[in-house]
Amino acid sequence: MEKFKGIWAIIKRHLYICIFIISFLSCSNLKNRTSNPNIPYTYINGFDRYEVKPILSIIGKDSAFTNELRFQSVYSAFYTKRTMYDKFGKWDKEVRLKNEIHPILVWEKRSLFDSNNELYTIAANGKESREEIYASVIIFDSKNQDCLTKNSKIRDSLIQYFSNGIKKLKNQKKFYKVYWEMVNNYKLKNQNKN
Repeated sequence: MEKFKGIWAIIKRHLYICIFIISFLSCSNLKNRTSNPNIPYTYINGFDRYEVKPILSIIGKDSAFTNELRFQSVYSAFYTKRTMYDKFGKWDKEVRLKNEIHPILVWEKRSLFDSNNELYTIAANGKESREEIYASVIIFDSKNQDCLTKNSKIRDSLIQYFSNGIKKLKNQKKFYKVYWEMVNNYKLKNQNKN
C-alpha cells in the first residue's frame, strides 16, 4: 500500500507539471525568430505591441487625419482581415488606393459588441516590408466618426476586441481560399485590360 501511495504521488506531481506546461504554452504567443534586424521576432496569433497612428487622408482638395490601429510584429499582415472574416464572413468592399493587388477590405454596418446596437464600418489592412510588419484597422461608427480618437469612449474596447481576435484566430484555409480567389480574379481582369 505504501508503494502505491509513493507511485501515486509521483504520477500526481508529473500530472501537475504537464498541466502547468500545457496551460502556459496555450496562453503564450509563439515567437518566431526572423533574419530581419528591423523585425527580430514575429508573433504567431499575437503581436509585439499596438499603436494608434494618425494617417493623413486626401480626398479631392480636402485632407483629414484618420486614426489607424496597428498591431506590430504580427506573423501575418492579414491578421485583422482574418479576424473580421472569422466573425463576419466575406467583406463588403475592396479598396485599392493605388491599384494594389492586395486591397483594404471593408465590412460595413457590423455590430462588434453585444452590449450596444452601434453599427461600425471597419477597414482592415496591413503591411509587410523590410522595415515593419503590421496588421491594422480603421473604424468608423454609424455617424462616420473615427472611433480610435484619443477621446473616443469605445477606443479601449475596440483595441481589446481586435487584440483578442488576433489571439483567437481560427483556421486560415477558409479565409485564404476566398481571398486568393479575389486576388487572382483581379489580376486576371487587369491582365486582360493590357
